[in-house]
Formats: sequence, structure tokens, C-alpha cells
Amino acid sequence: MGCWYEEHFQQDYLLIYKHRNEQQAQLELESLWKHIPLDGKGKILDLCCGSGRHSRWLANRSHQVTGIDLSLVLLEEARKASEKEAIVYERADMREIAYKEEFDVVVNLFTSFGYFDEDEENEKVLKKVYEALVPGGYFLFDFLNPSFLKSNLIPFTTFSEGDLIINQYRKVEGDCIVKRINVKDAFSQRTYEERVKLYSYQVLRSMLERNGLQPIQVFGDYEGGSLCENNSPRTIFLCKKEPKEWTG
Repeated sequence: MGCWYEEHFQQDYLLIYKHRNEQQAQLELESLWKHIPLDGKGKILDLCCGSGRHSRWLANRSHQVTGIDLSLVLLEEARKASEKEAIVYERADMREIAYKEEFDVVVNLFTSFGYFDEDEENEKVLKKVYEALVPGGYFLFDFLNPSFLKSNLIPFTTFSEGDLIINQYRKVEGDCIVKRINVKDAFSQRTYEERVKLYSYQVLRSMLERNGLQPIQVFGDYEGGSLCENNSPRTIFLCKKEPKEWTG
């Protein structure tokens, strides 16, 4: 059996998260993007681009966009939906991207972080972001807020999509939020799991800073509101690439 993120982001994912569409992408990016001091057109890396909804929003604002994802299914969907935009989509593990000072901005959106069991593996992603950015480049990093999630957790939801019934079970297991998803029709059923490590604001900030990504603004929602530990649904960092301090 492979890792959950290798098995989950397939065709059923597009049905389960059908509501994550172009309009939702606009709501998630429109206010936040105004805080990035980018002059004119820029080179943007959408890290964990999925079906490309954020990539298309960025490309439609005249940016040169590259989208990276591990899922062949989602990349195929992204390419089909992006025929009018000049977006480059490539397959890669986010820990293994090999860009060197190529992008003005890297975005990692909608909790596309914390997928790996070991902290060191998750931190590799931030090292790669640092390497991919030009000096003085920006990193827009959108993660969940663990405190808000725990106090507002909905253990079970169900909905139908055509002939399918989709049941979702959520719980906190140790330092992870786990969602188990059961997709069934009259003849069969399939089960998937999502598992994301719950990193607090303080821990994330430390991880960013020691990898040369200096937070310059922090938001608690997609409208650009301030972060409140108990009441904000998101933890969103806008970081600037700073020279790392080397010690001999």
C-alpha cells in the first residue's frame, strides 16, 4: 500500500472536492494577492497545484505560471481545463523540486503541507521553496489553524454526487487531523484517507525562519484578516526570502 497522498488524489477526489472551483479560487486569492508587492508580471510557482484552479487565476492576471503536483490524474485535469492559458504543468514530489532562483513568488495553498509523518520531510518542502525563489522573492503559505479546527471539528458529514454517496469522518489522532472518506454506489465502495500534521503558528513560523523564509505578514482568513488563535480558520503566512545566516 502506498502513501495516502499517492492513493487519494485520483478521479474520486475531483468529485469529493467539486466545490473547489474557479470561483472559490478567486475568493481564496483575490484579497491576499494584493499584499504581495510584485511589480507587473511575475514568474509564479503553484506548488501542489491540483487541478490548476489557482494556477489559472494567476495566469489570467498575466503572470507566467508553473504548476507542480504529484497526481497524474489532477495534472491531466489541470491541462484540460487550462487550454486557454499558457501554464506549464509538471509532475514532481514537492520535496524534490529542483528549481534554483527561478520564481518571484511561490504559493502553497489550501493545506498542501504536513503530508509526511516526519517533521524533517515536511521541512524539506520549505528548503525547496527557498531554493526556488529569487533573492527577495515571496512565499504565500496557506495552512489550517489547529486551534480553530479542534474546537470546530465536524466528526461526520455526508452528501451525494450523482449515484454516489460520499461519507466523511474526521478526528484528531495524536498530532494529526485525519479524514476518512467512503465513496459508495449500488455496486461498490472505495475508502480514502487524508492525514495532515497539525503545526501551530509558532512551530510553522520557526520552520519558515530557519529556512530563510521571513514572515512579513500573517493572516487568519482569505479576506486578509488578522490571525486570532481561537477564531481564525486559517494560518496564512506571506514570507520574503532572506539571506540565510551561516555559522562557521
